[in-house]
Amino acid sequence: MRKITKGIEPALLTQWKRANKTSTYKDLPAEERQSVRAACITEQLGLCAYCCQSINVKAAHNEHVAAQDRFPARTLDFTNIVASCEGPKHCGHQRKTRLLNLTPFMSECETELKFQISGLVVGKTRRAEETIEALNLGHTEESNRGLIEKRKRMVDDLIFTKGMKPTELFLEDEELLGLLLEELDKPEDGQLQPFSPVLVNVIRQYLVTP
Repeated sequence: MRKITKGIEPALLTQWKRANKTSTYKDLPAEERQSVRAACITEQLGLCAYCCQSINVKAAHNEHVAAQDRFPARTLDFTNIVASCEGPKHCGHQRKTRLLNLTPFMSECETELKFQISGLVVGKTRRAEETIEALNLGHTEESNRGLIEKRKRMVDDLIFTKGMKPTELFLEDEELLGLLLEELDKPEDGQLQPFSPVLVNVIRQYLVTP
C-alpha cells in the first residue's frame, strides 16, 4: 500500500449531495460515481489503493474503506472512498465489508507491510497481518499465487529497467539505491509505475538495515 491523501470531493458529487440530502451511495447515479472514481484514481497516481497495480476508470470500482453496511452515515463521504482494482479474489472484492484496522489513509500502511523480492508480503504487526488476509494480498503462495507472481514479475521488470538484475539489488550502494528510490516514487504524467510502491518498500527495508 501507499498512503493516500484525500483532496476536495468532485463538484458533481457535491452538487448531487446538496440536491439529495437524504440519499445514500446506492442512490448515486453512474456519472457521479465515475467522477468519484476518476478523482480517486488521480489522487492514487493511477494505482489500486490496496495492491498498487495500475487501474483506470473502466477497470476499478469505488471502495468504501469504512464499509457501507457498518458505517451507513459515511457512504457519500469522499474522504472514505478509494479506487480499488477489479481483482475478484483480492482487494475490495475479496474484503467485502470486513473491518480494516490498517488502511491506506494511514502512513503506517507503508511500514507495517513488508514486501519481499519473491512477491510475498508479510505483516509486521497484528493489524497488518489481518489487513493482508482480509484483502488477500499474498502472504502465502497458496493464498494468491496470481497476484504474487504478477507483483514479482513487475518488480523484476522495474529493477531490470534500471540496469540491474533482481539478484544484484542488494549489492548496490546506498547512494544508488537512494536515487532509485527517488525515481520510483516520482510520478510521470500523474502516474506511478505499477507496483513501484512495492519495490520502494523493499529498498527502504535495505536502507534502514544496520
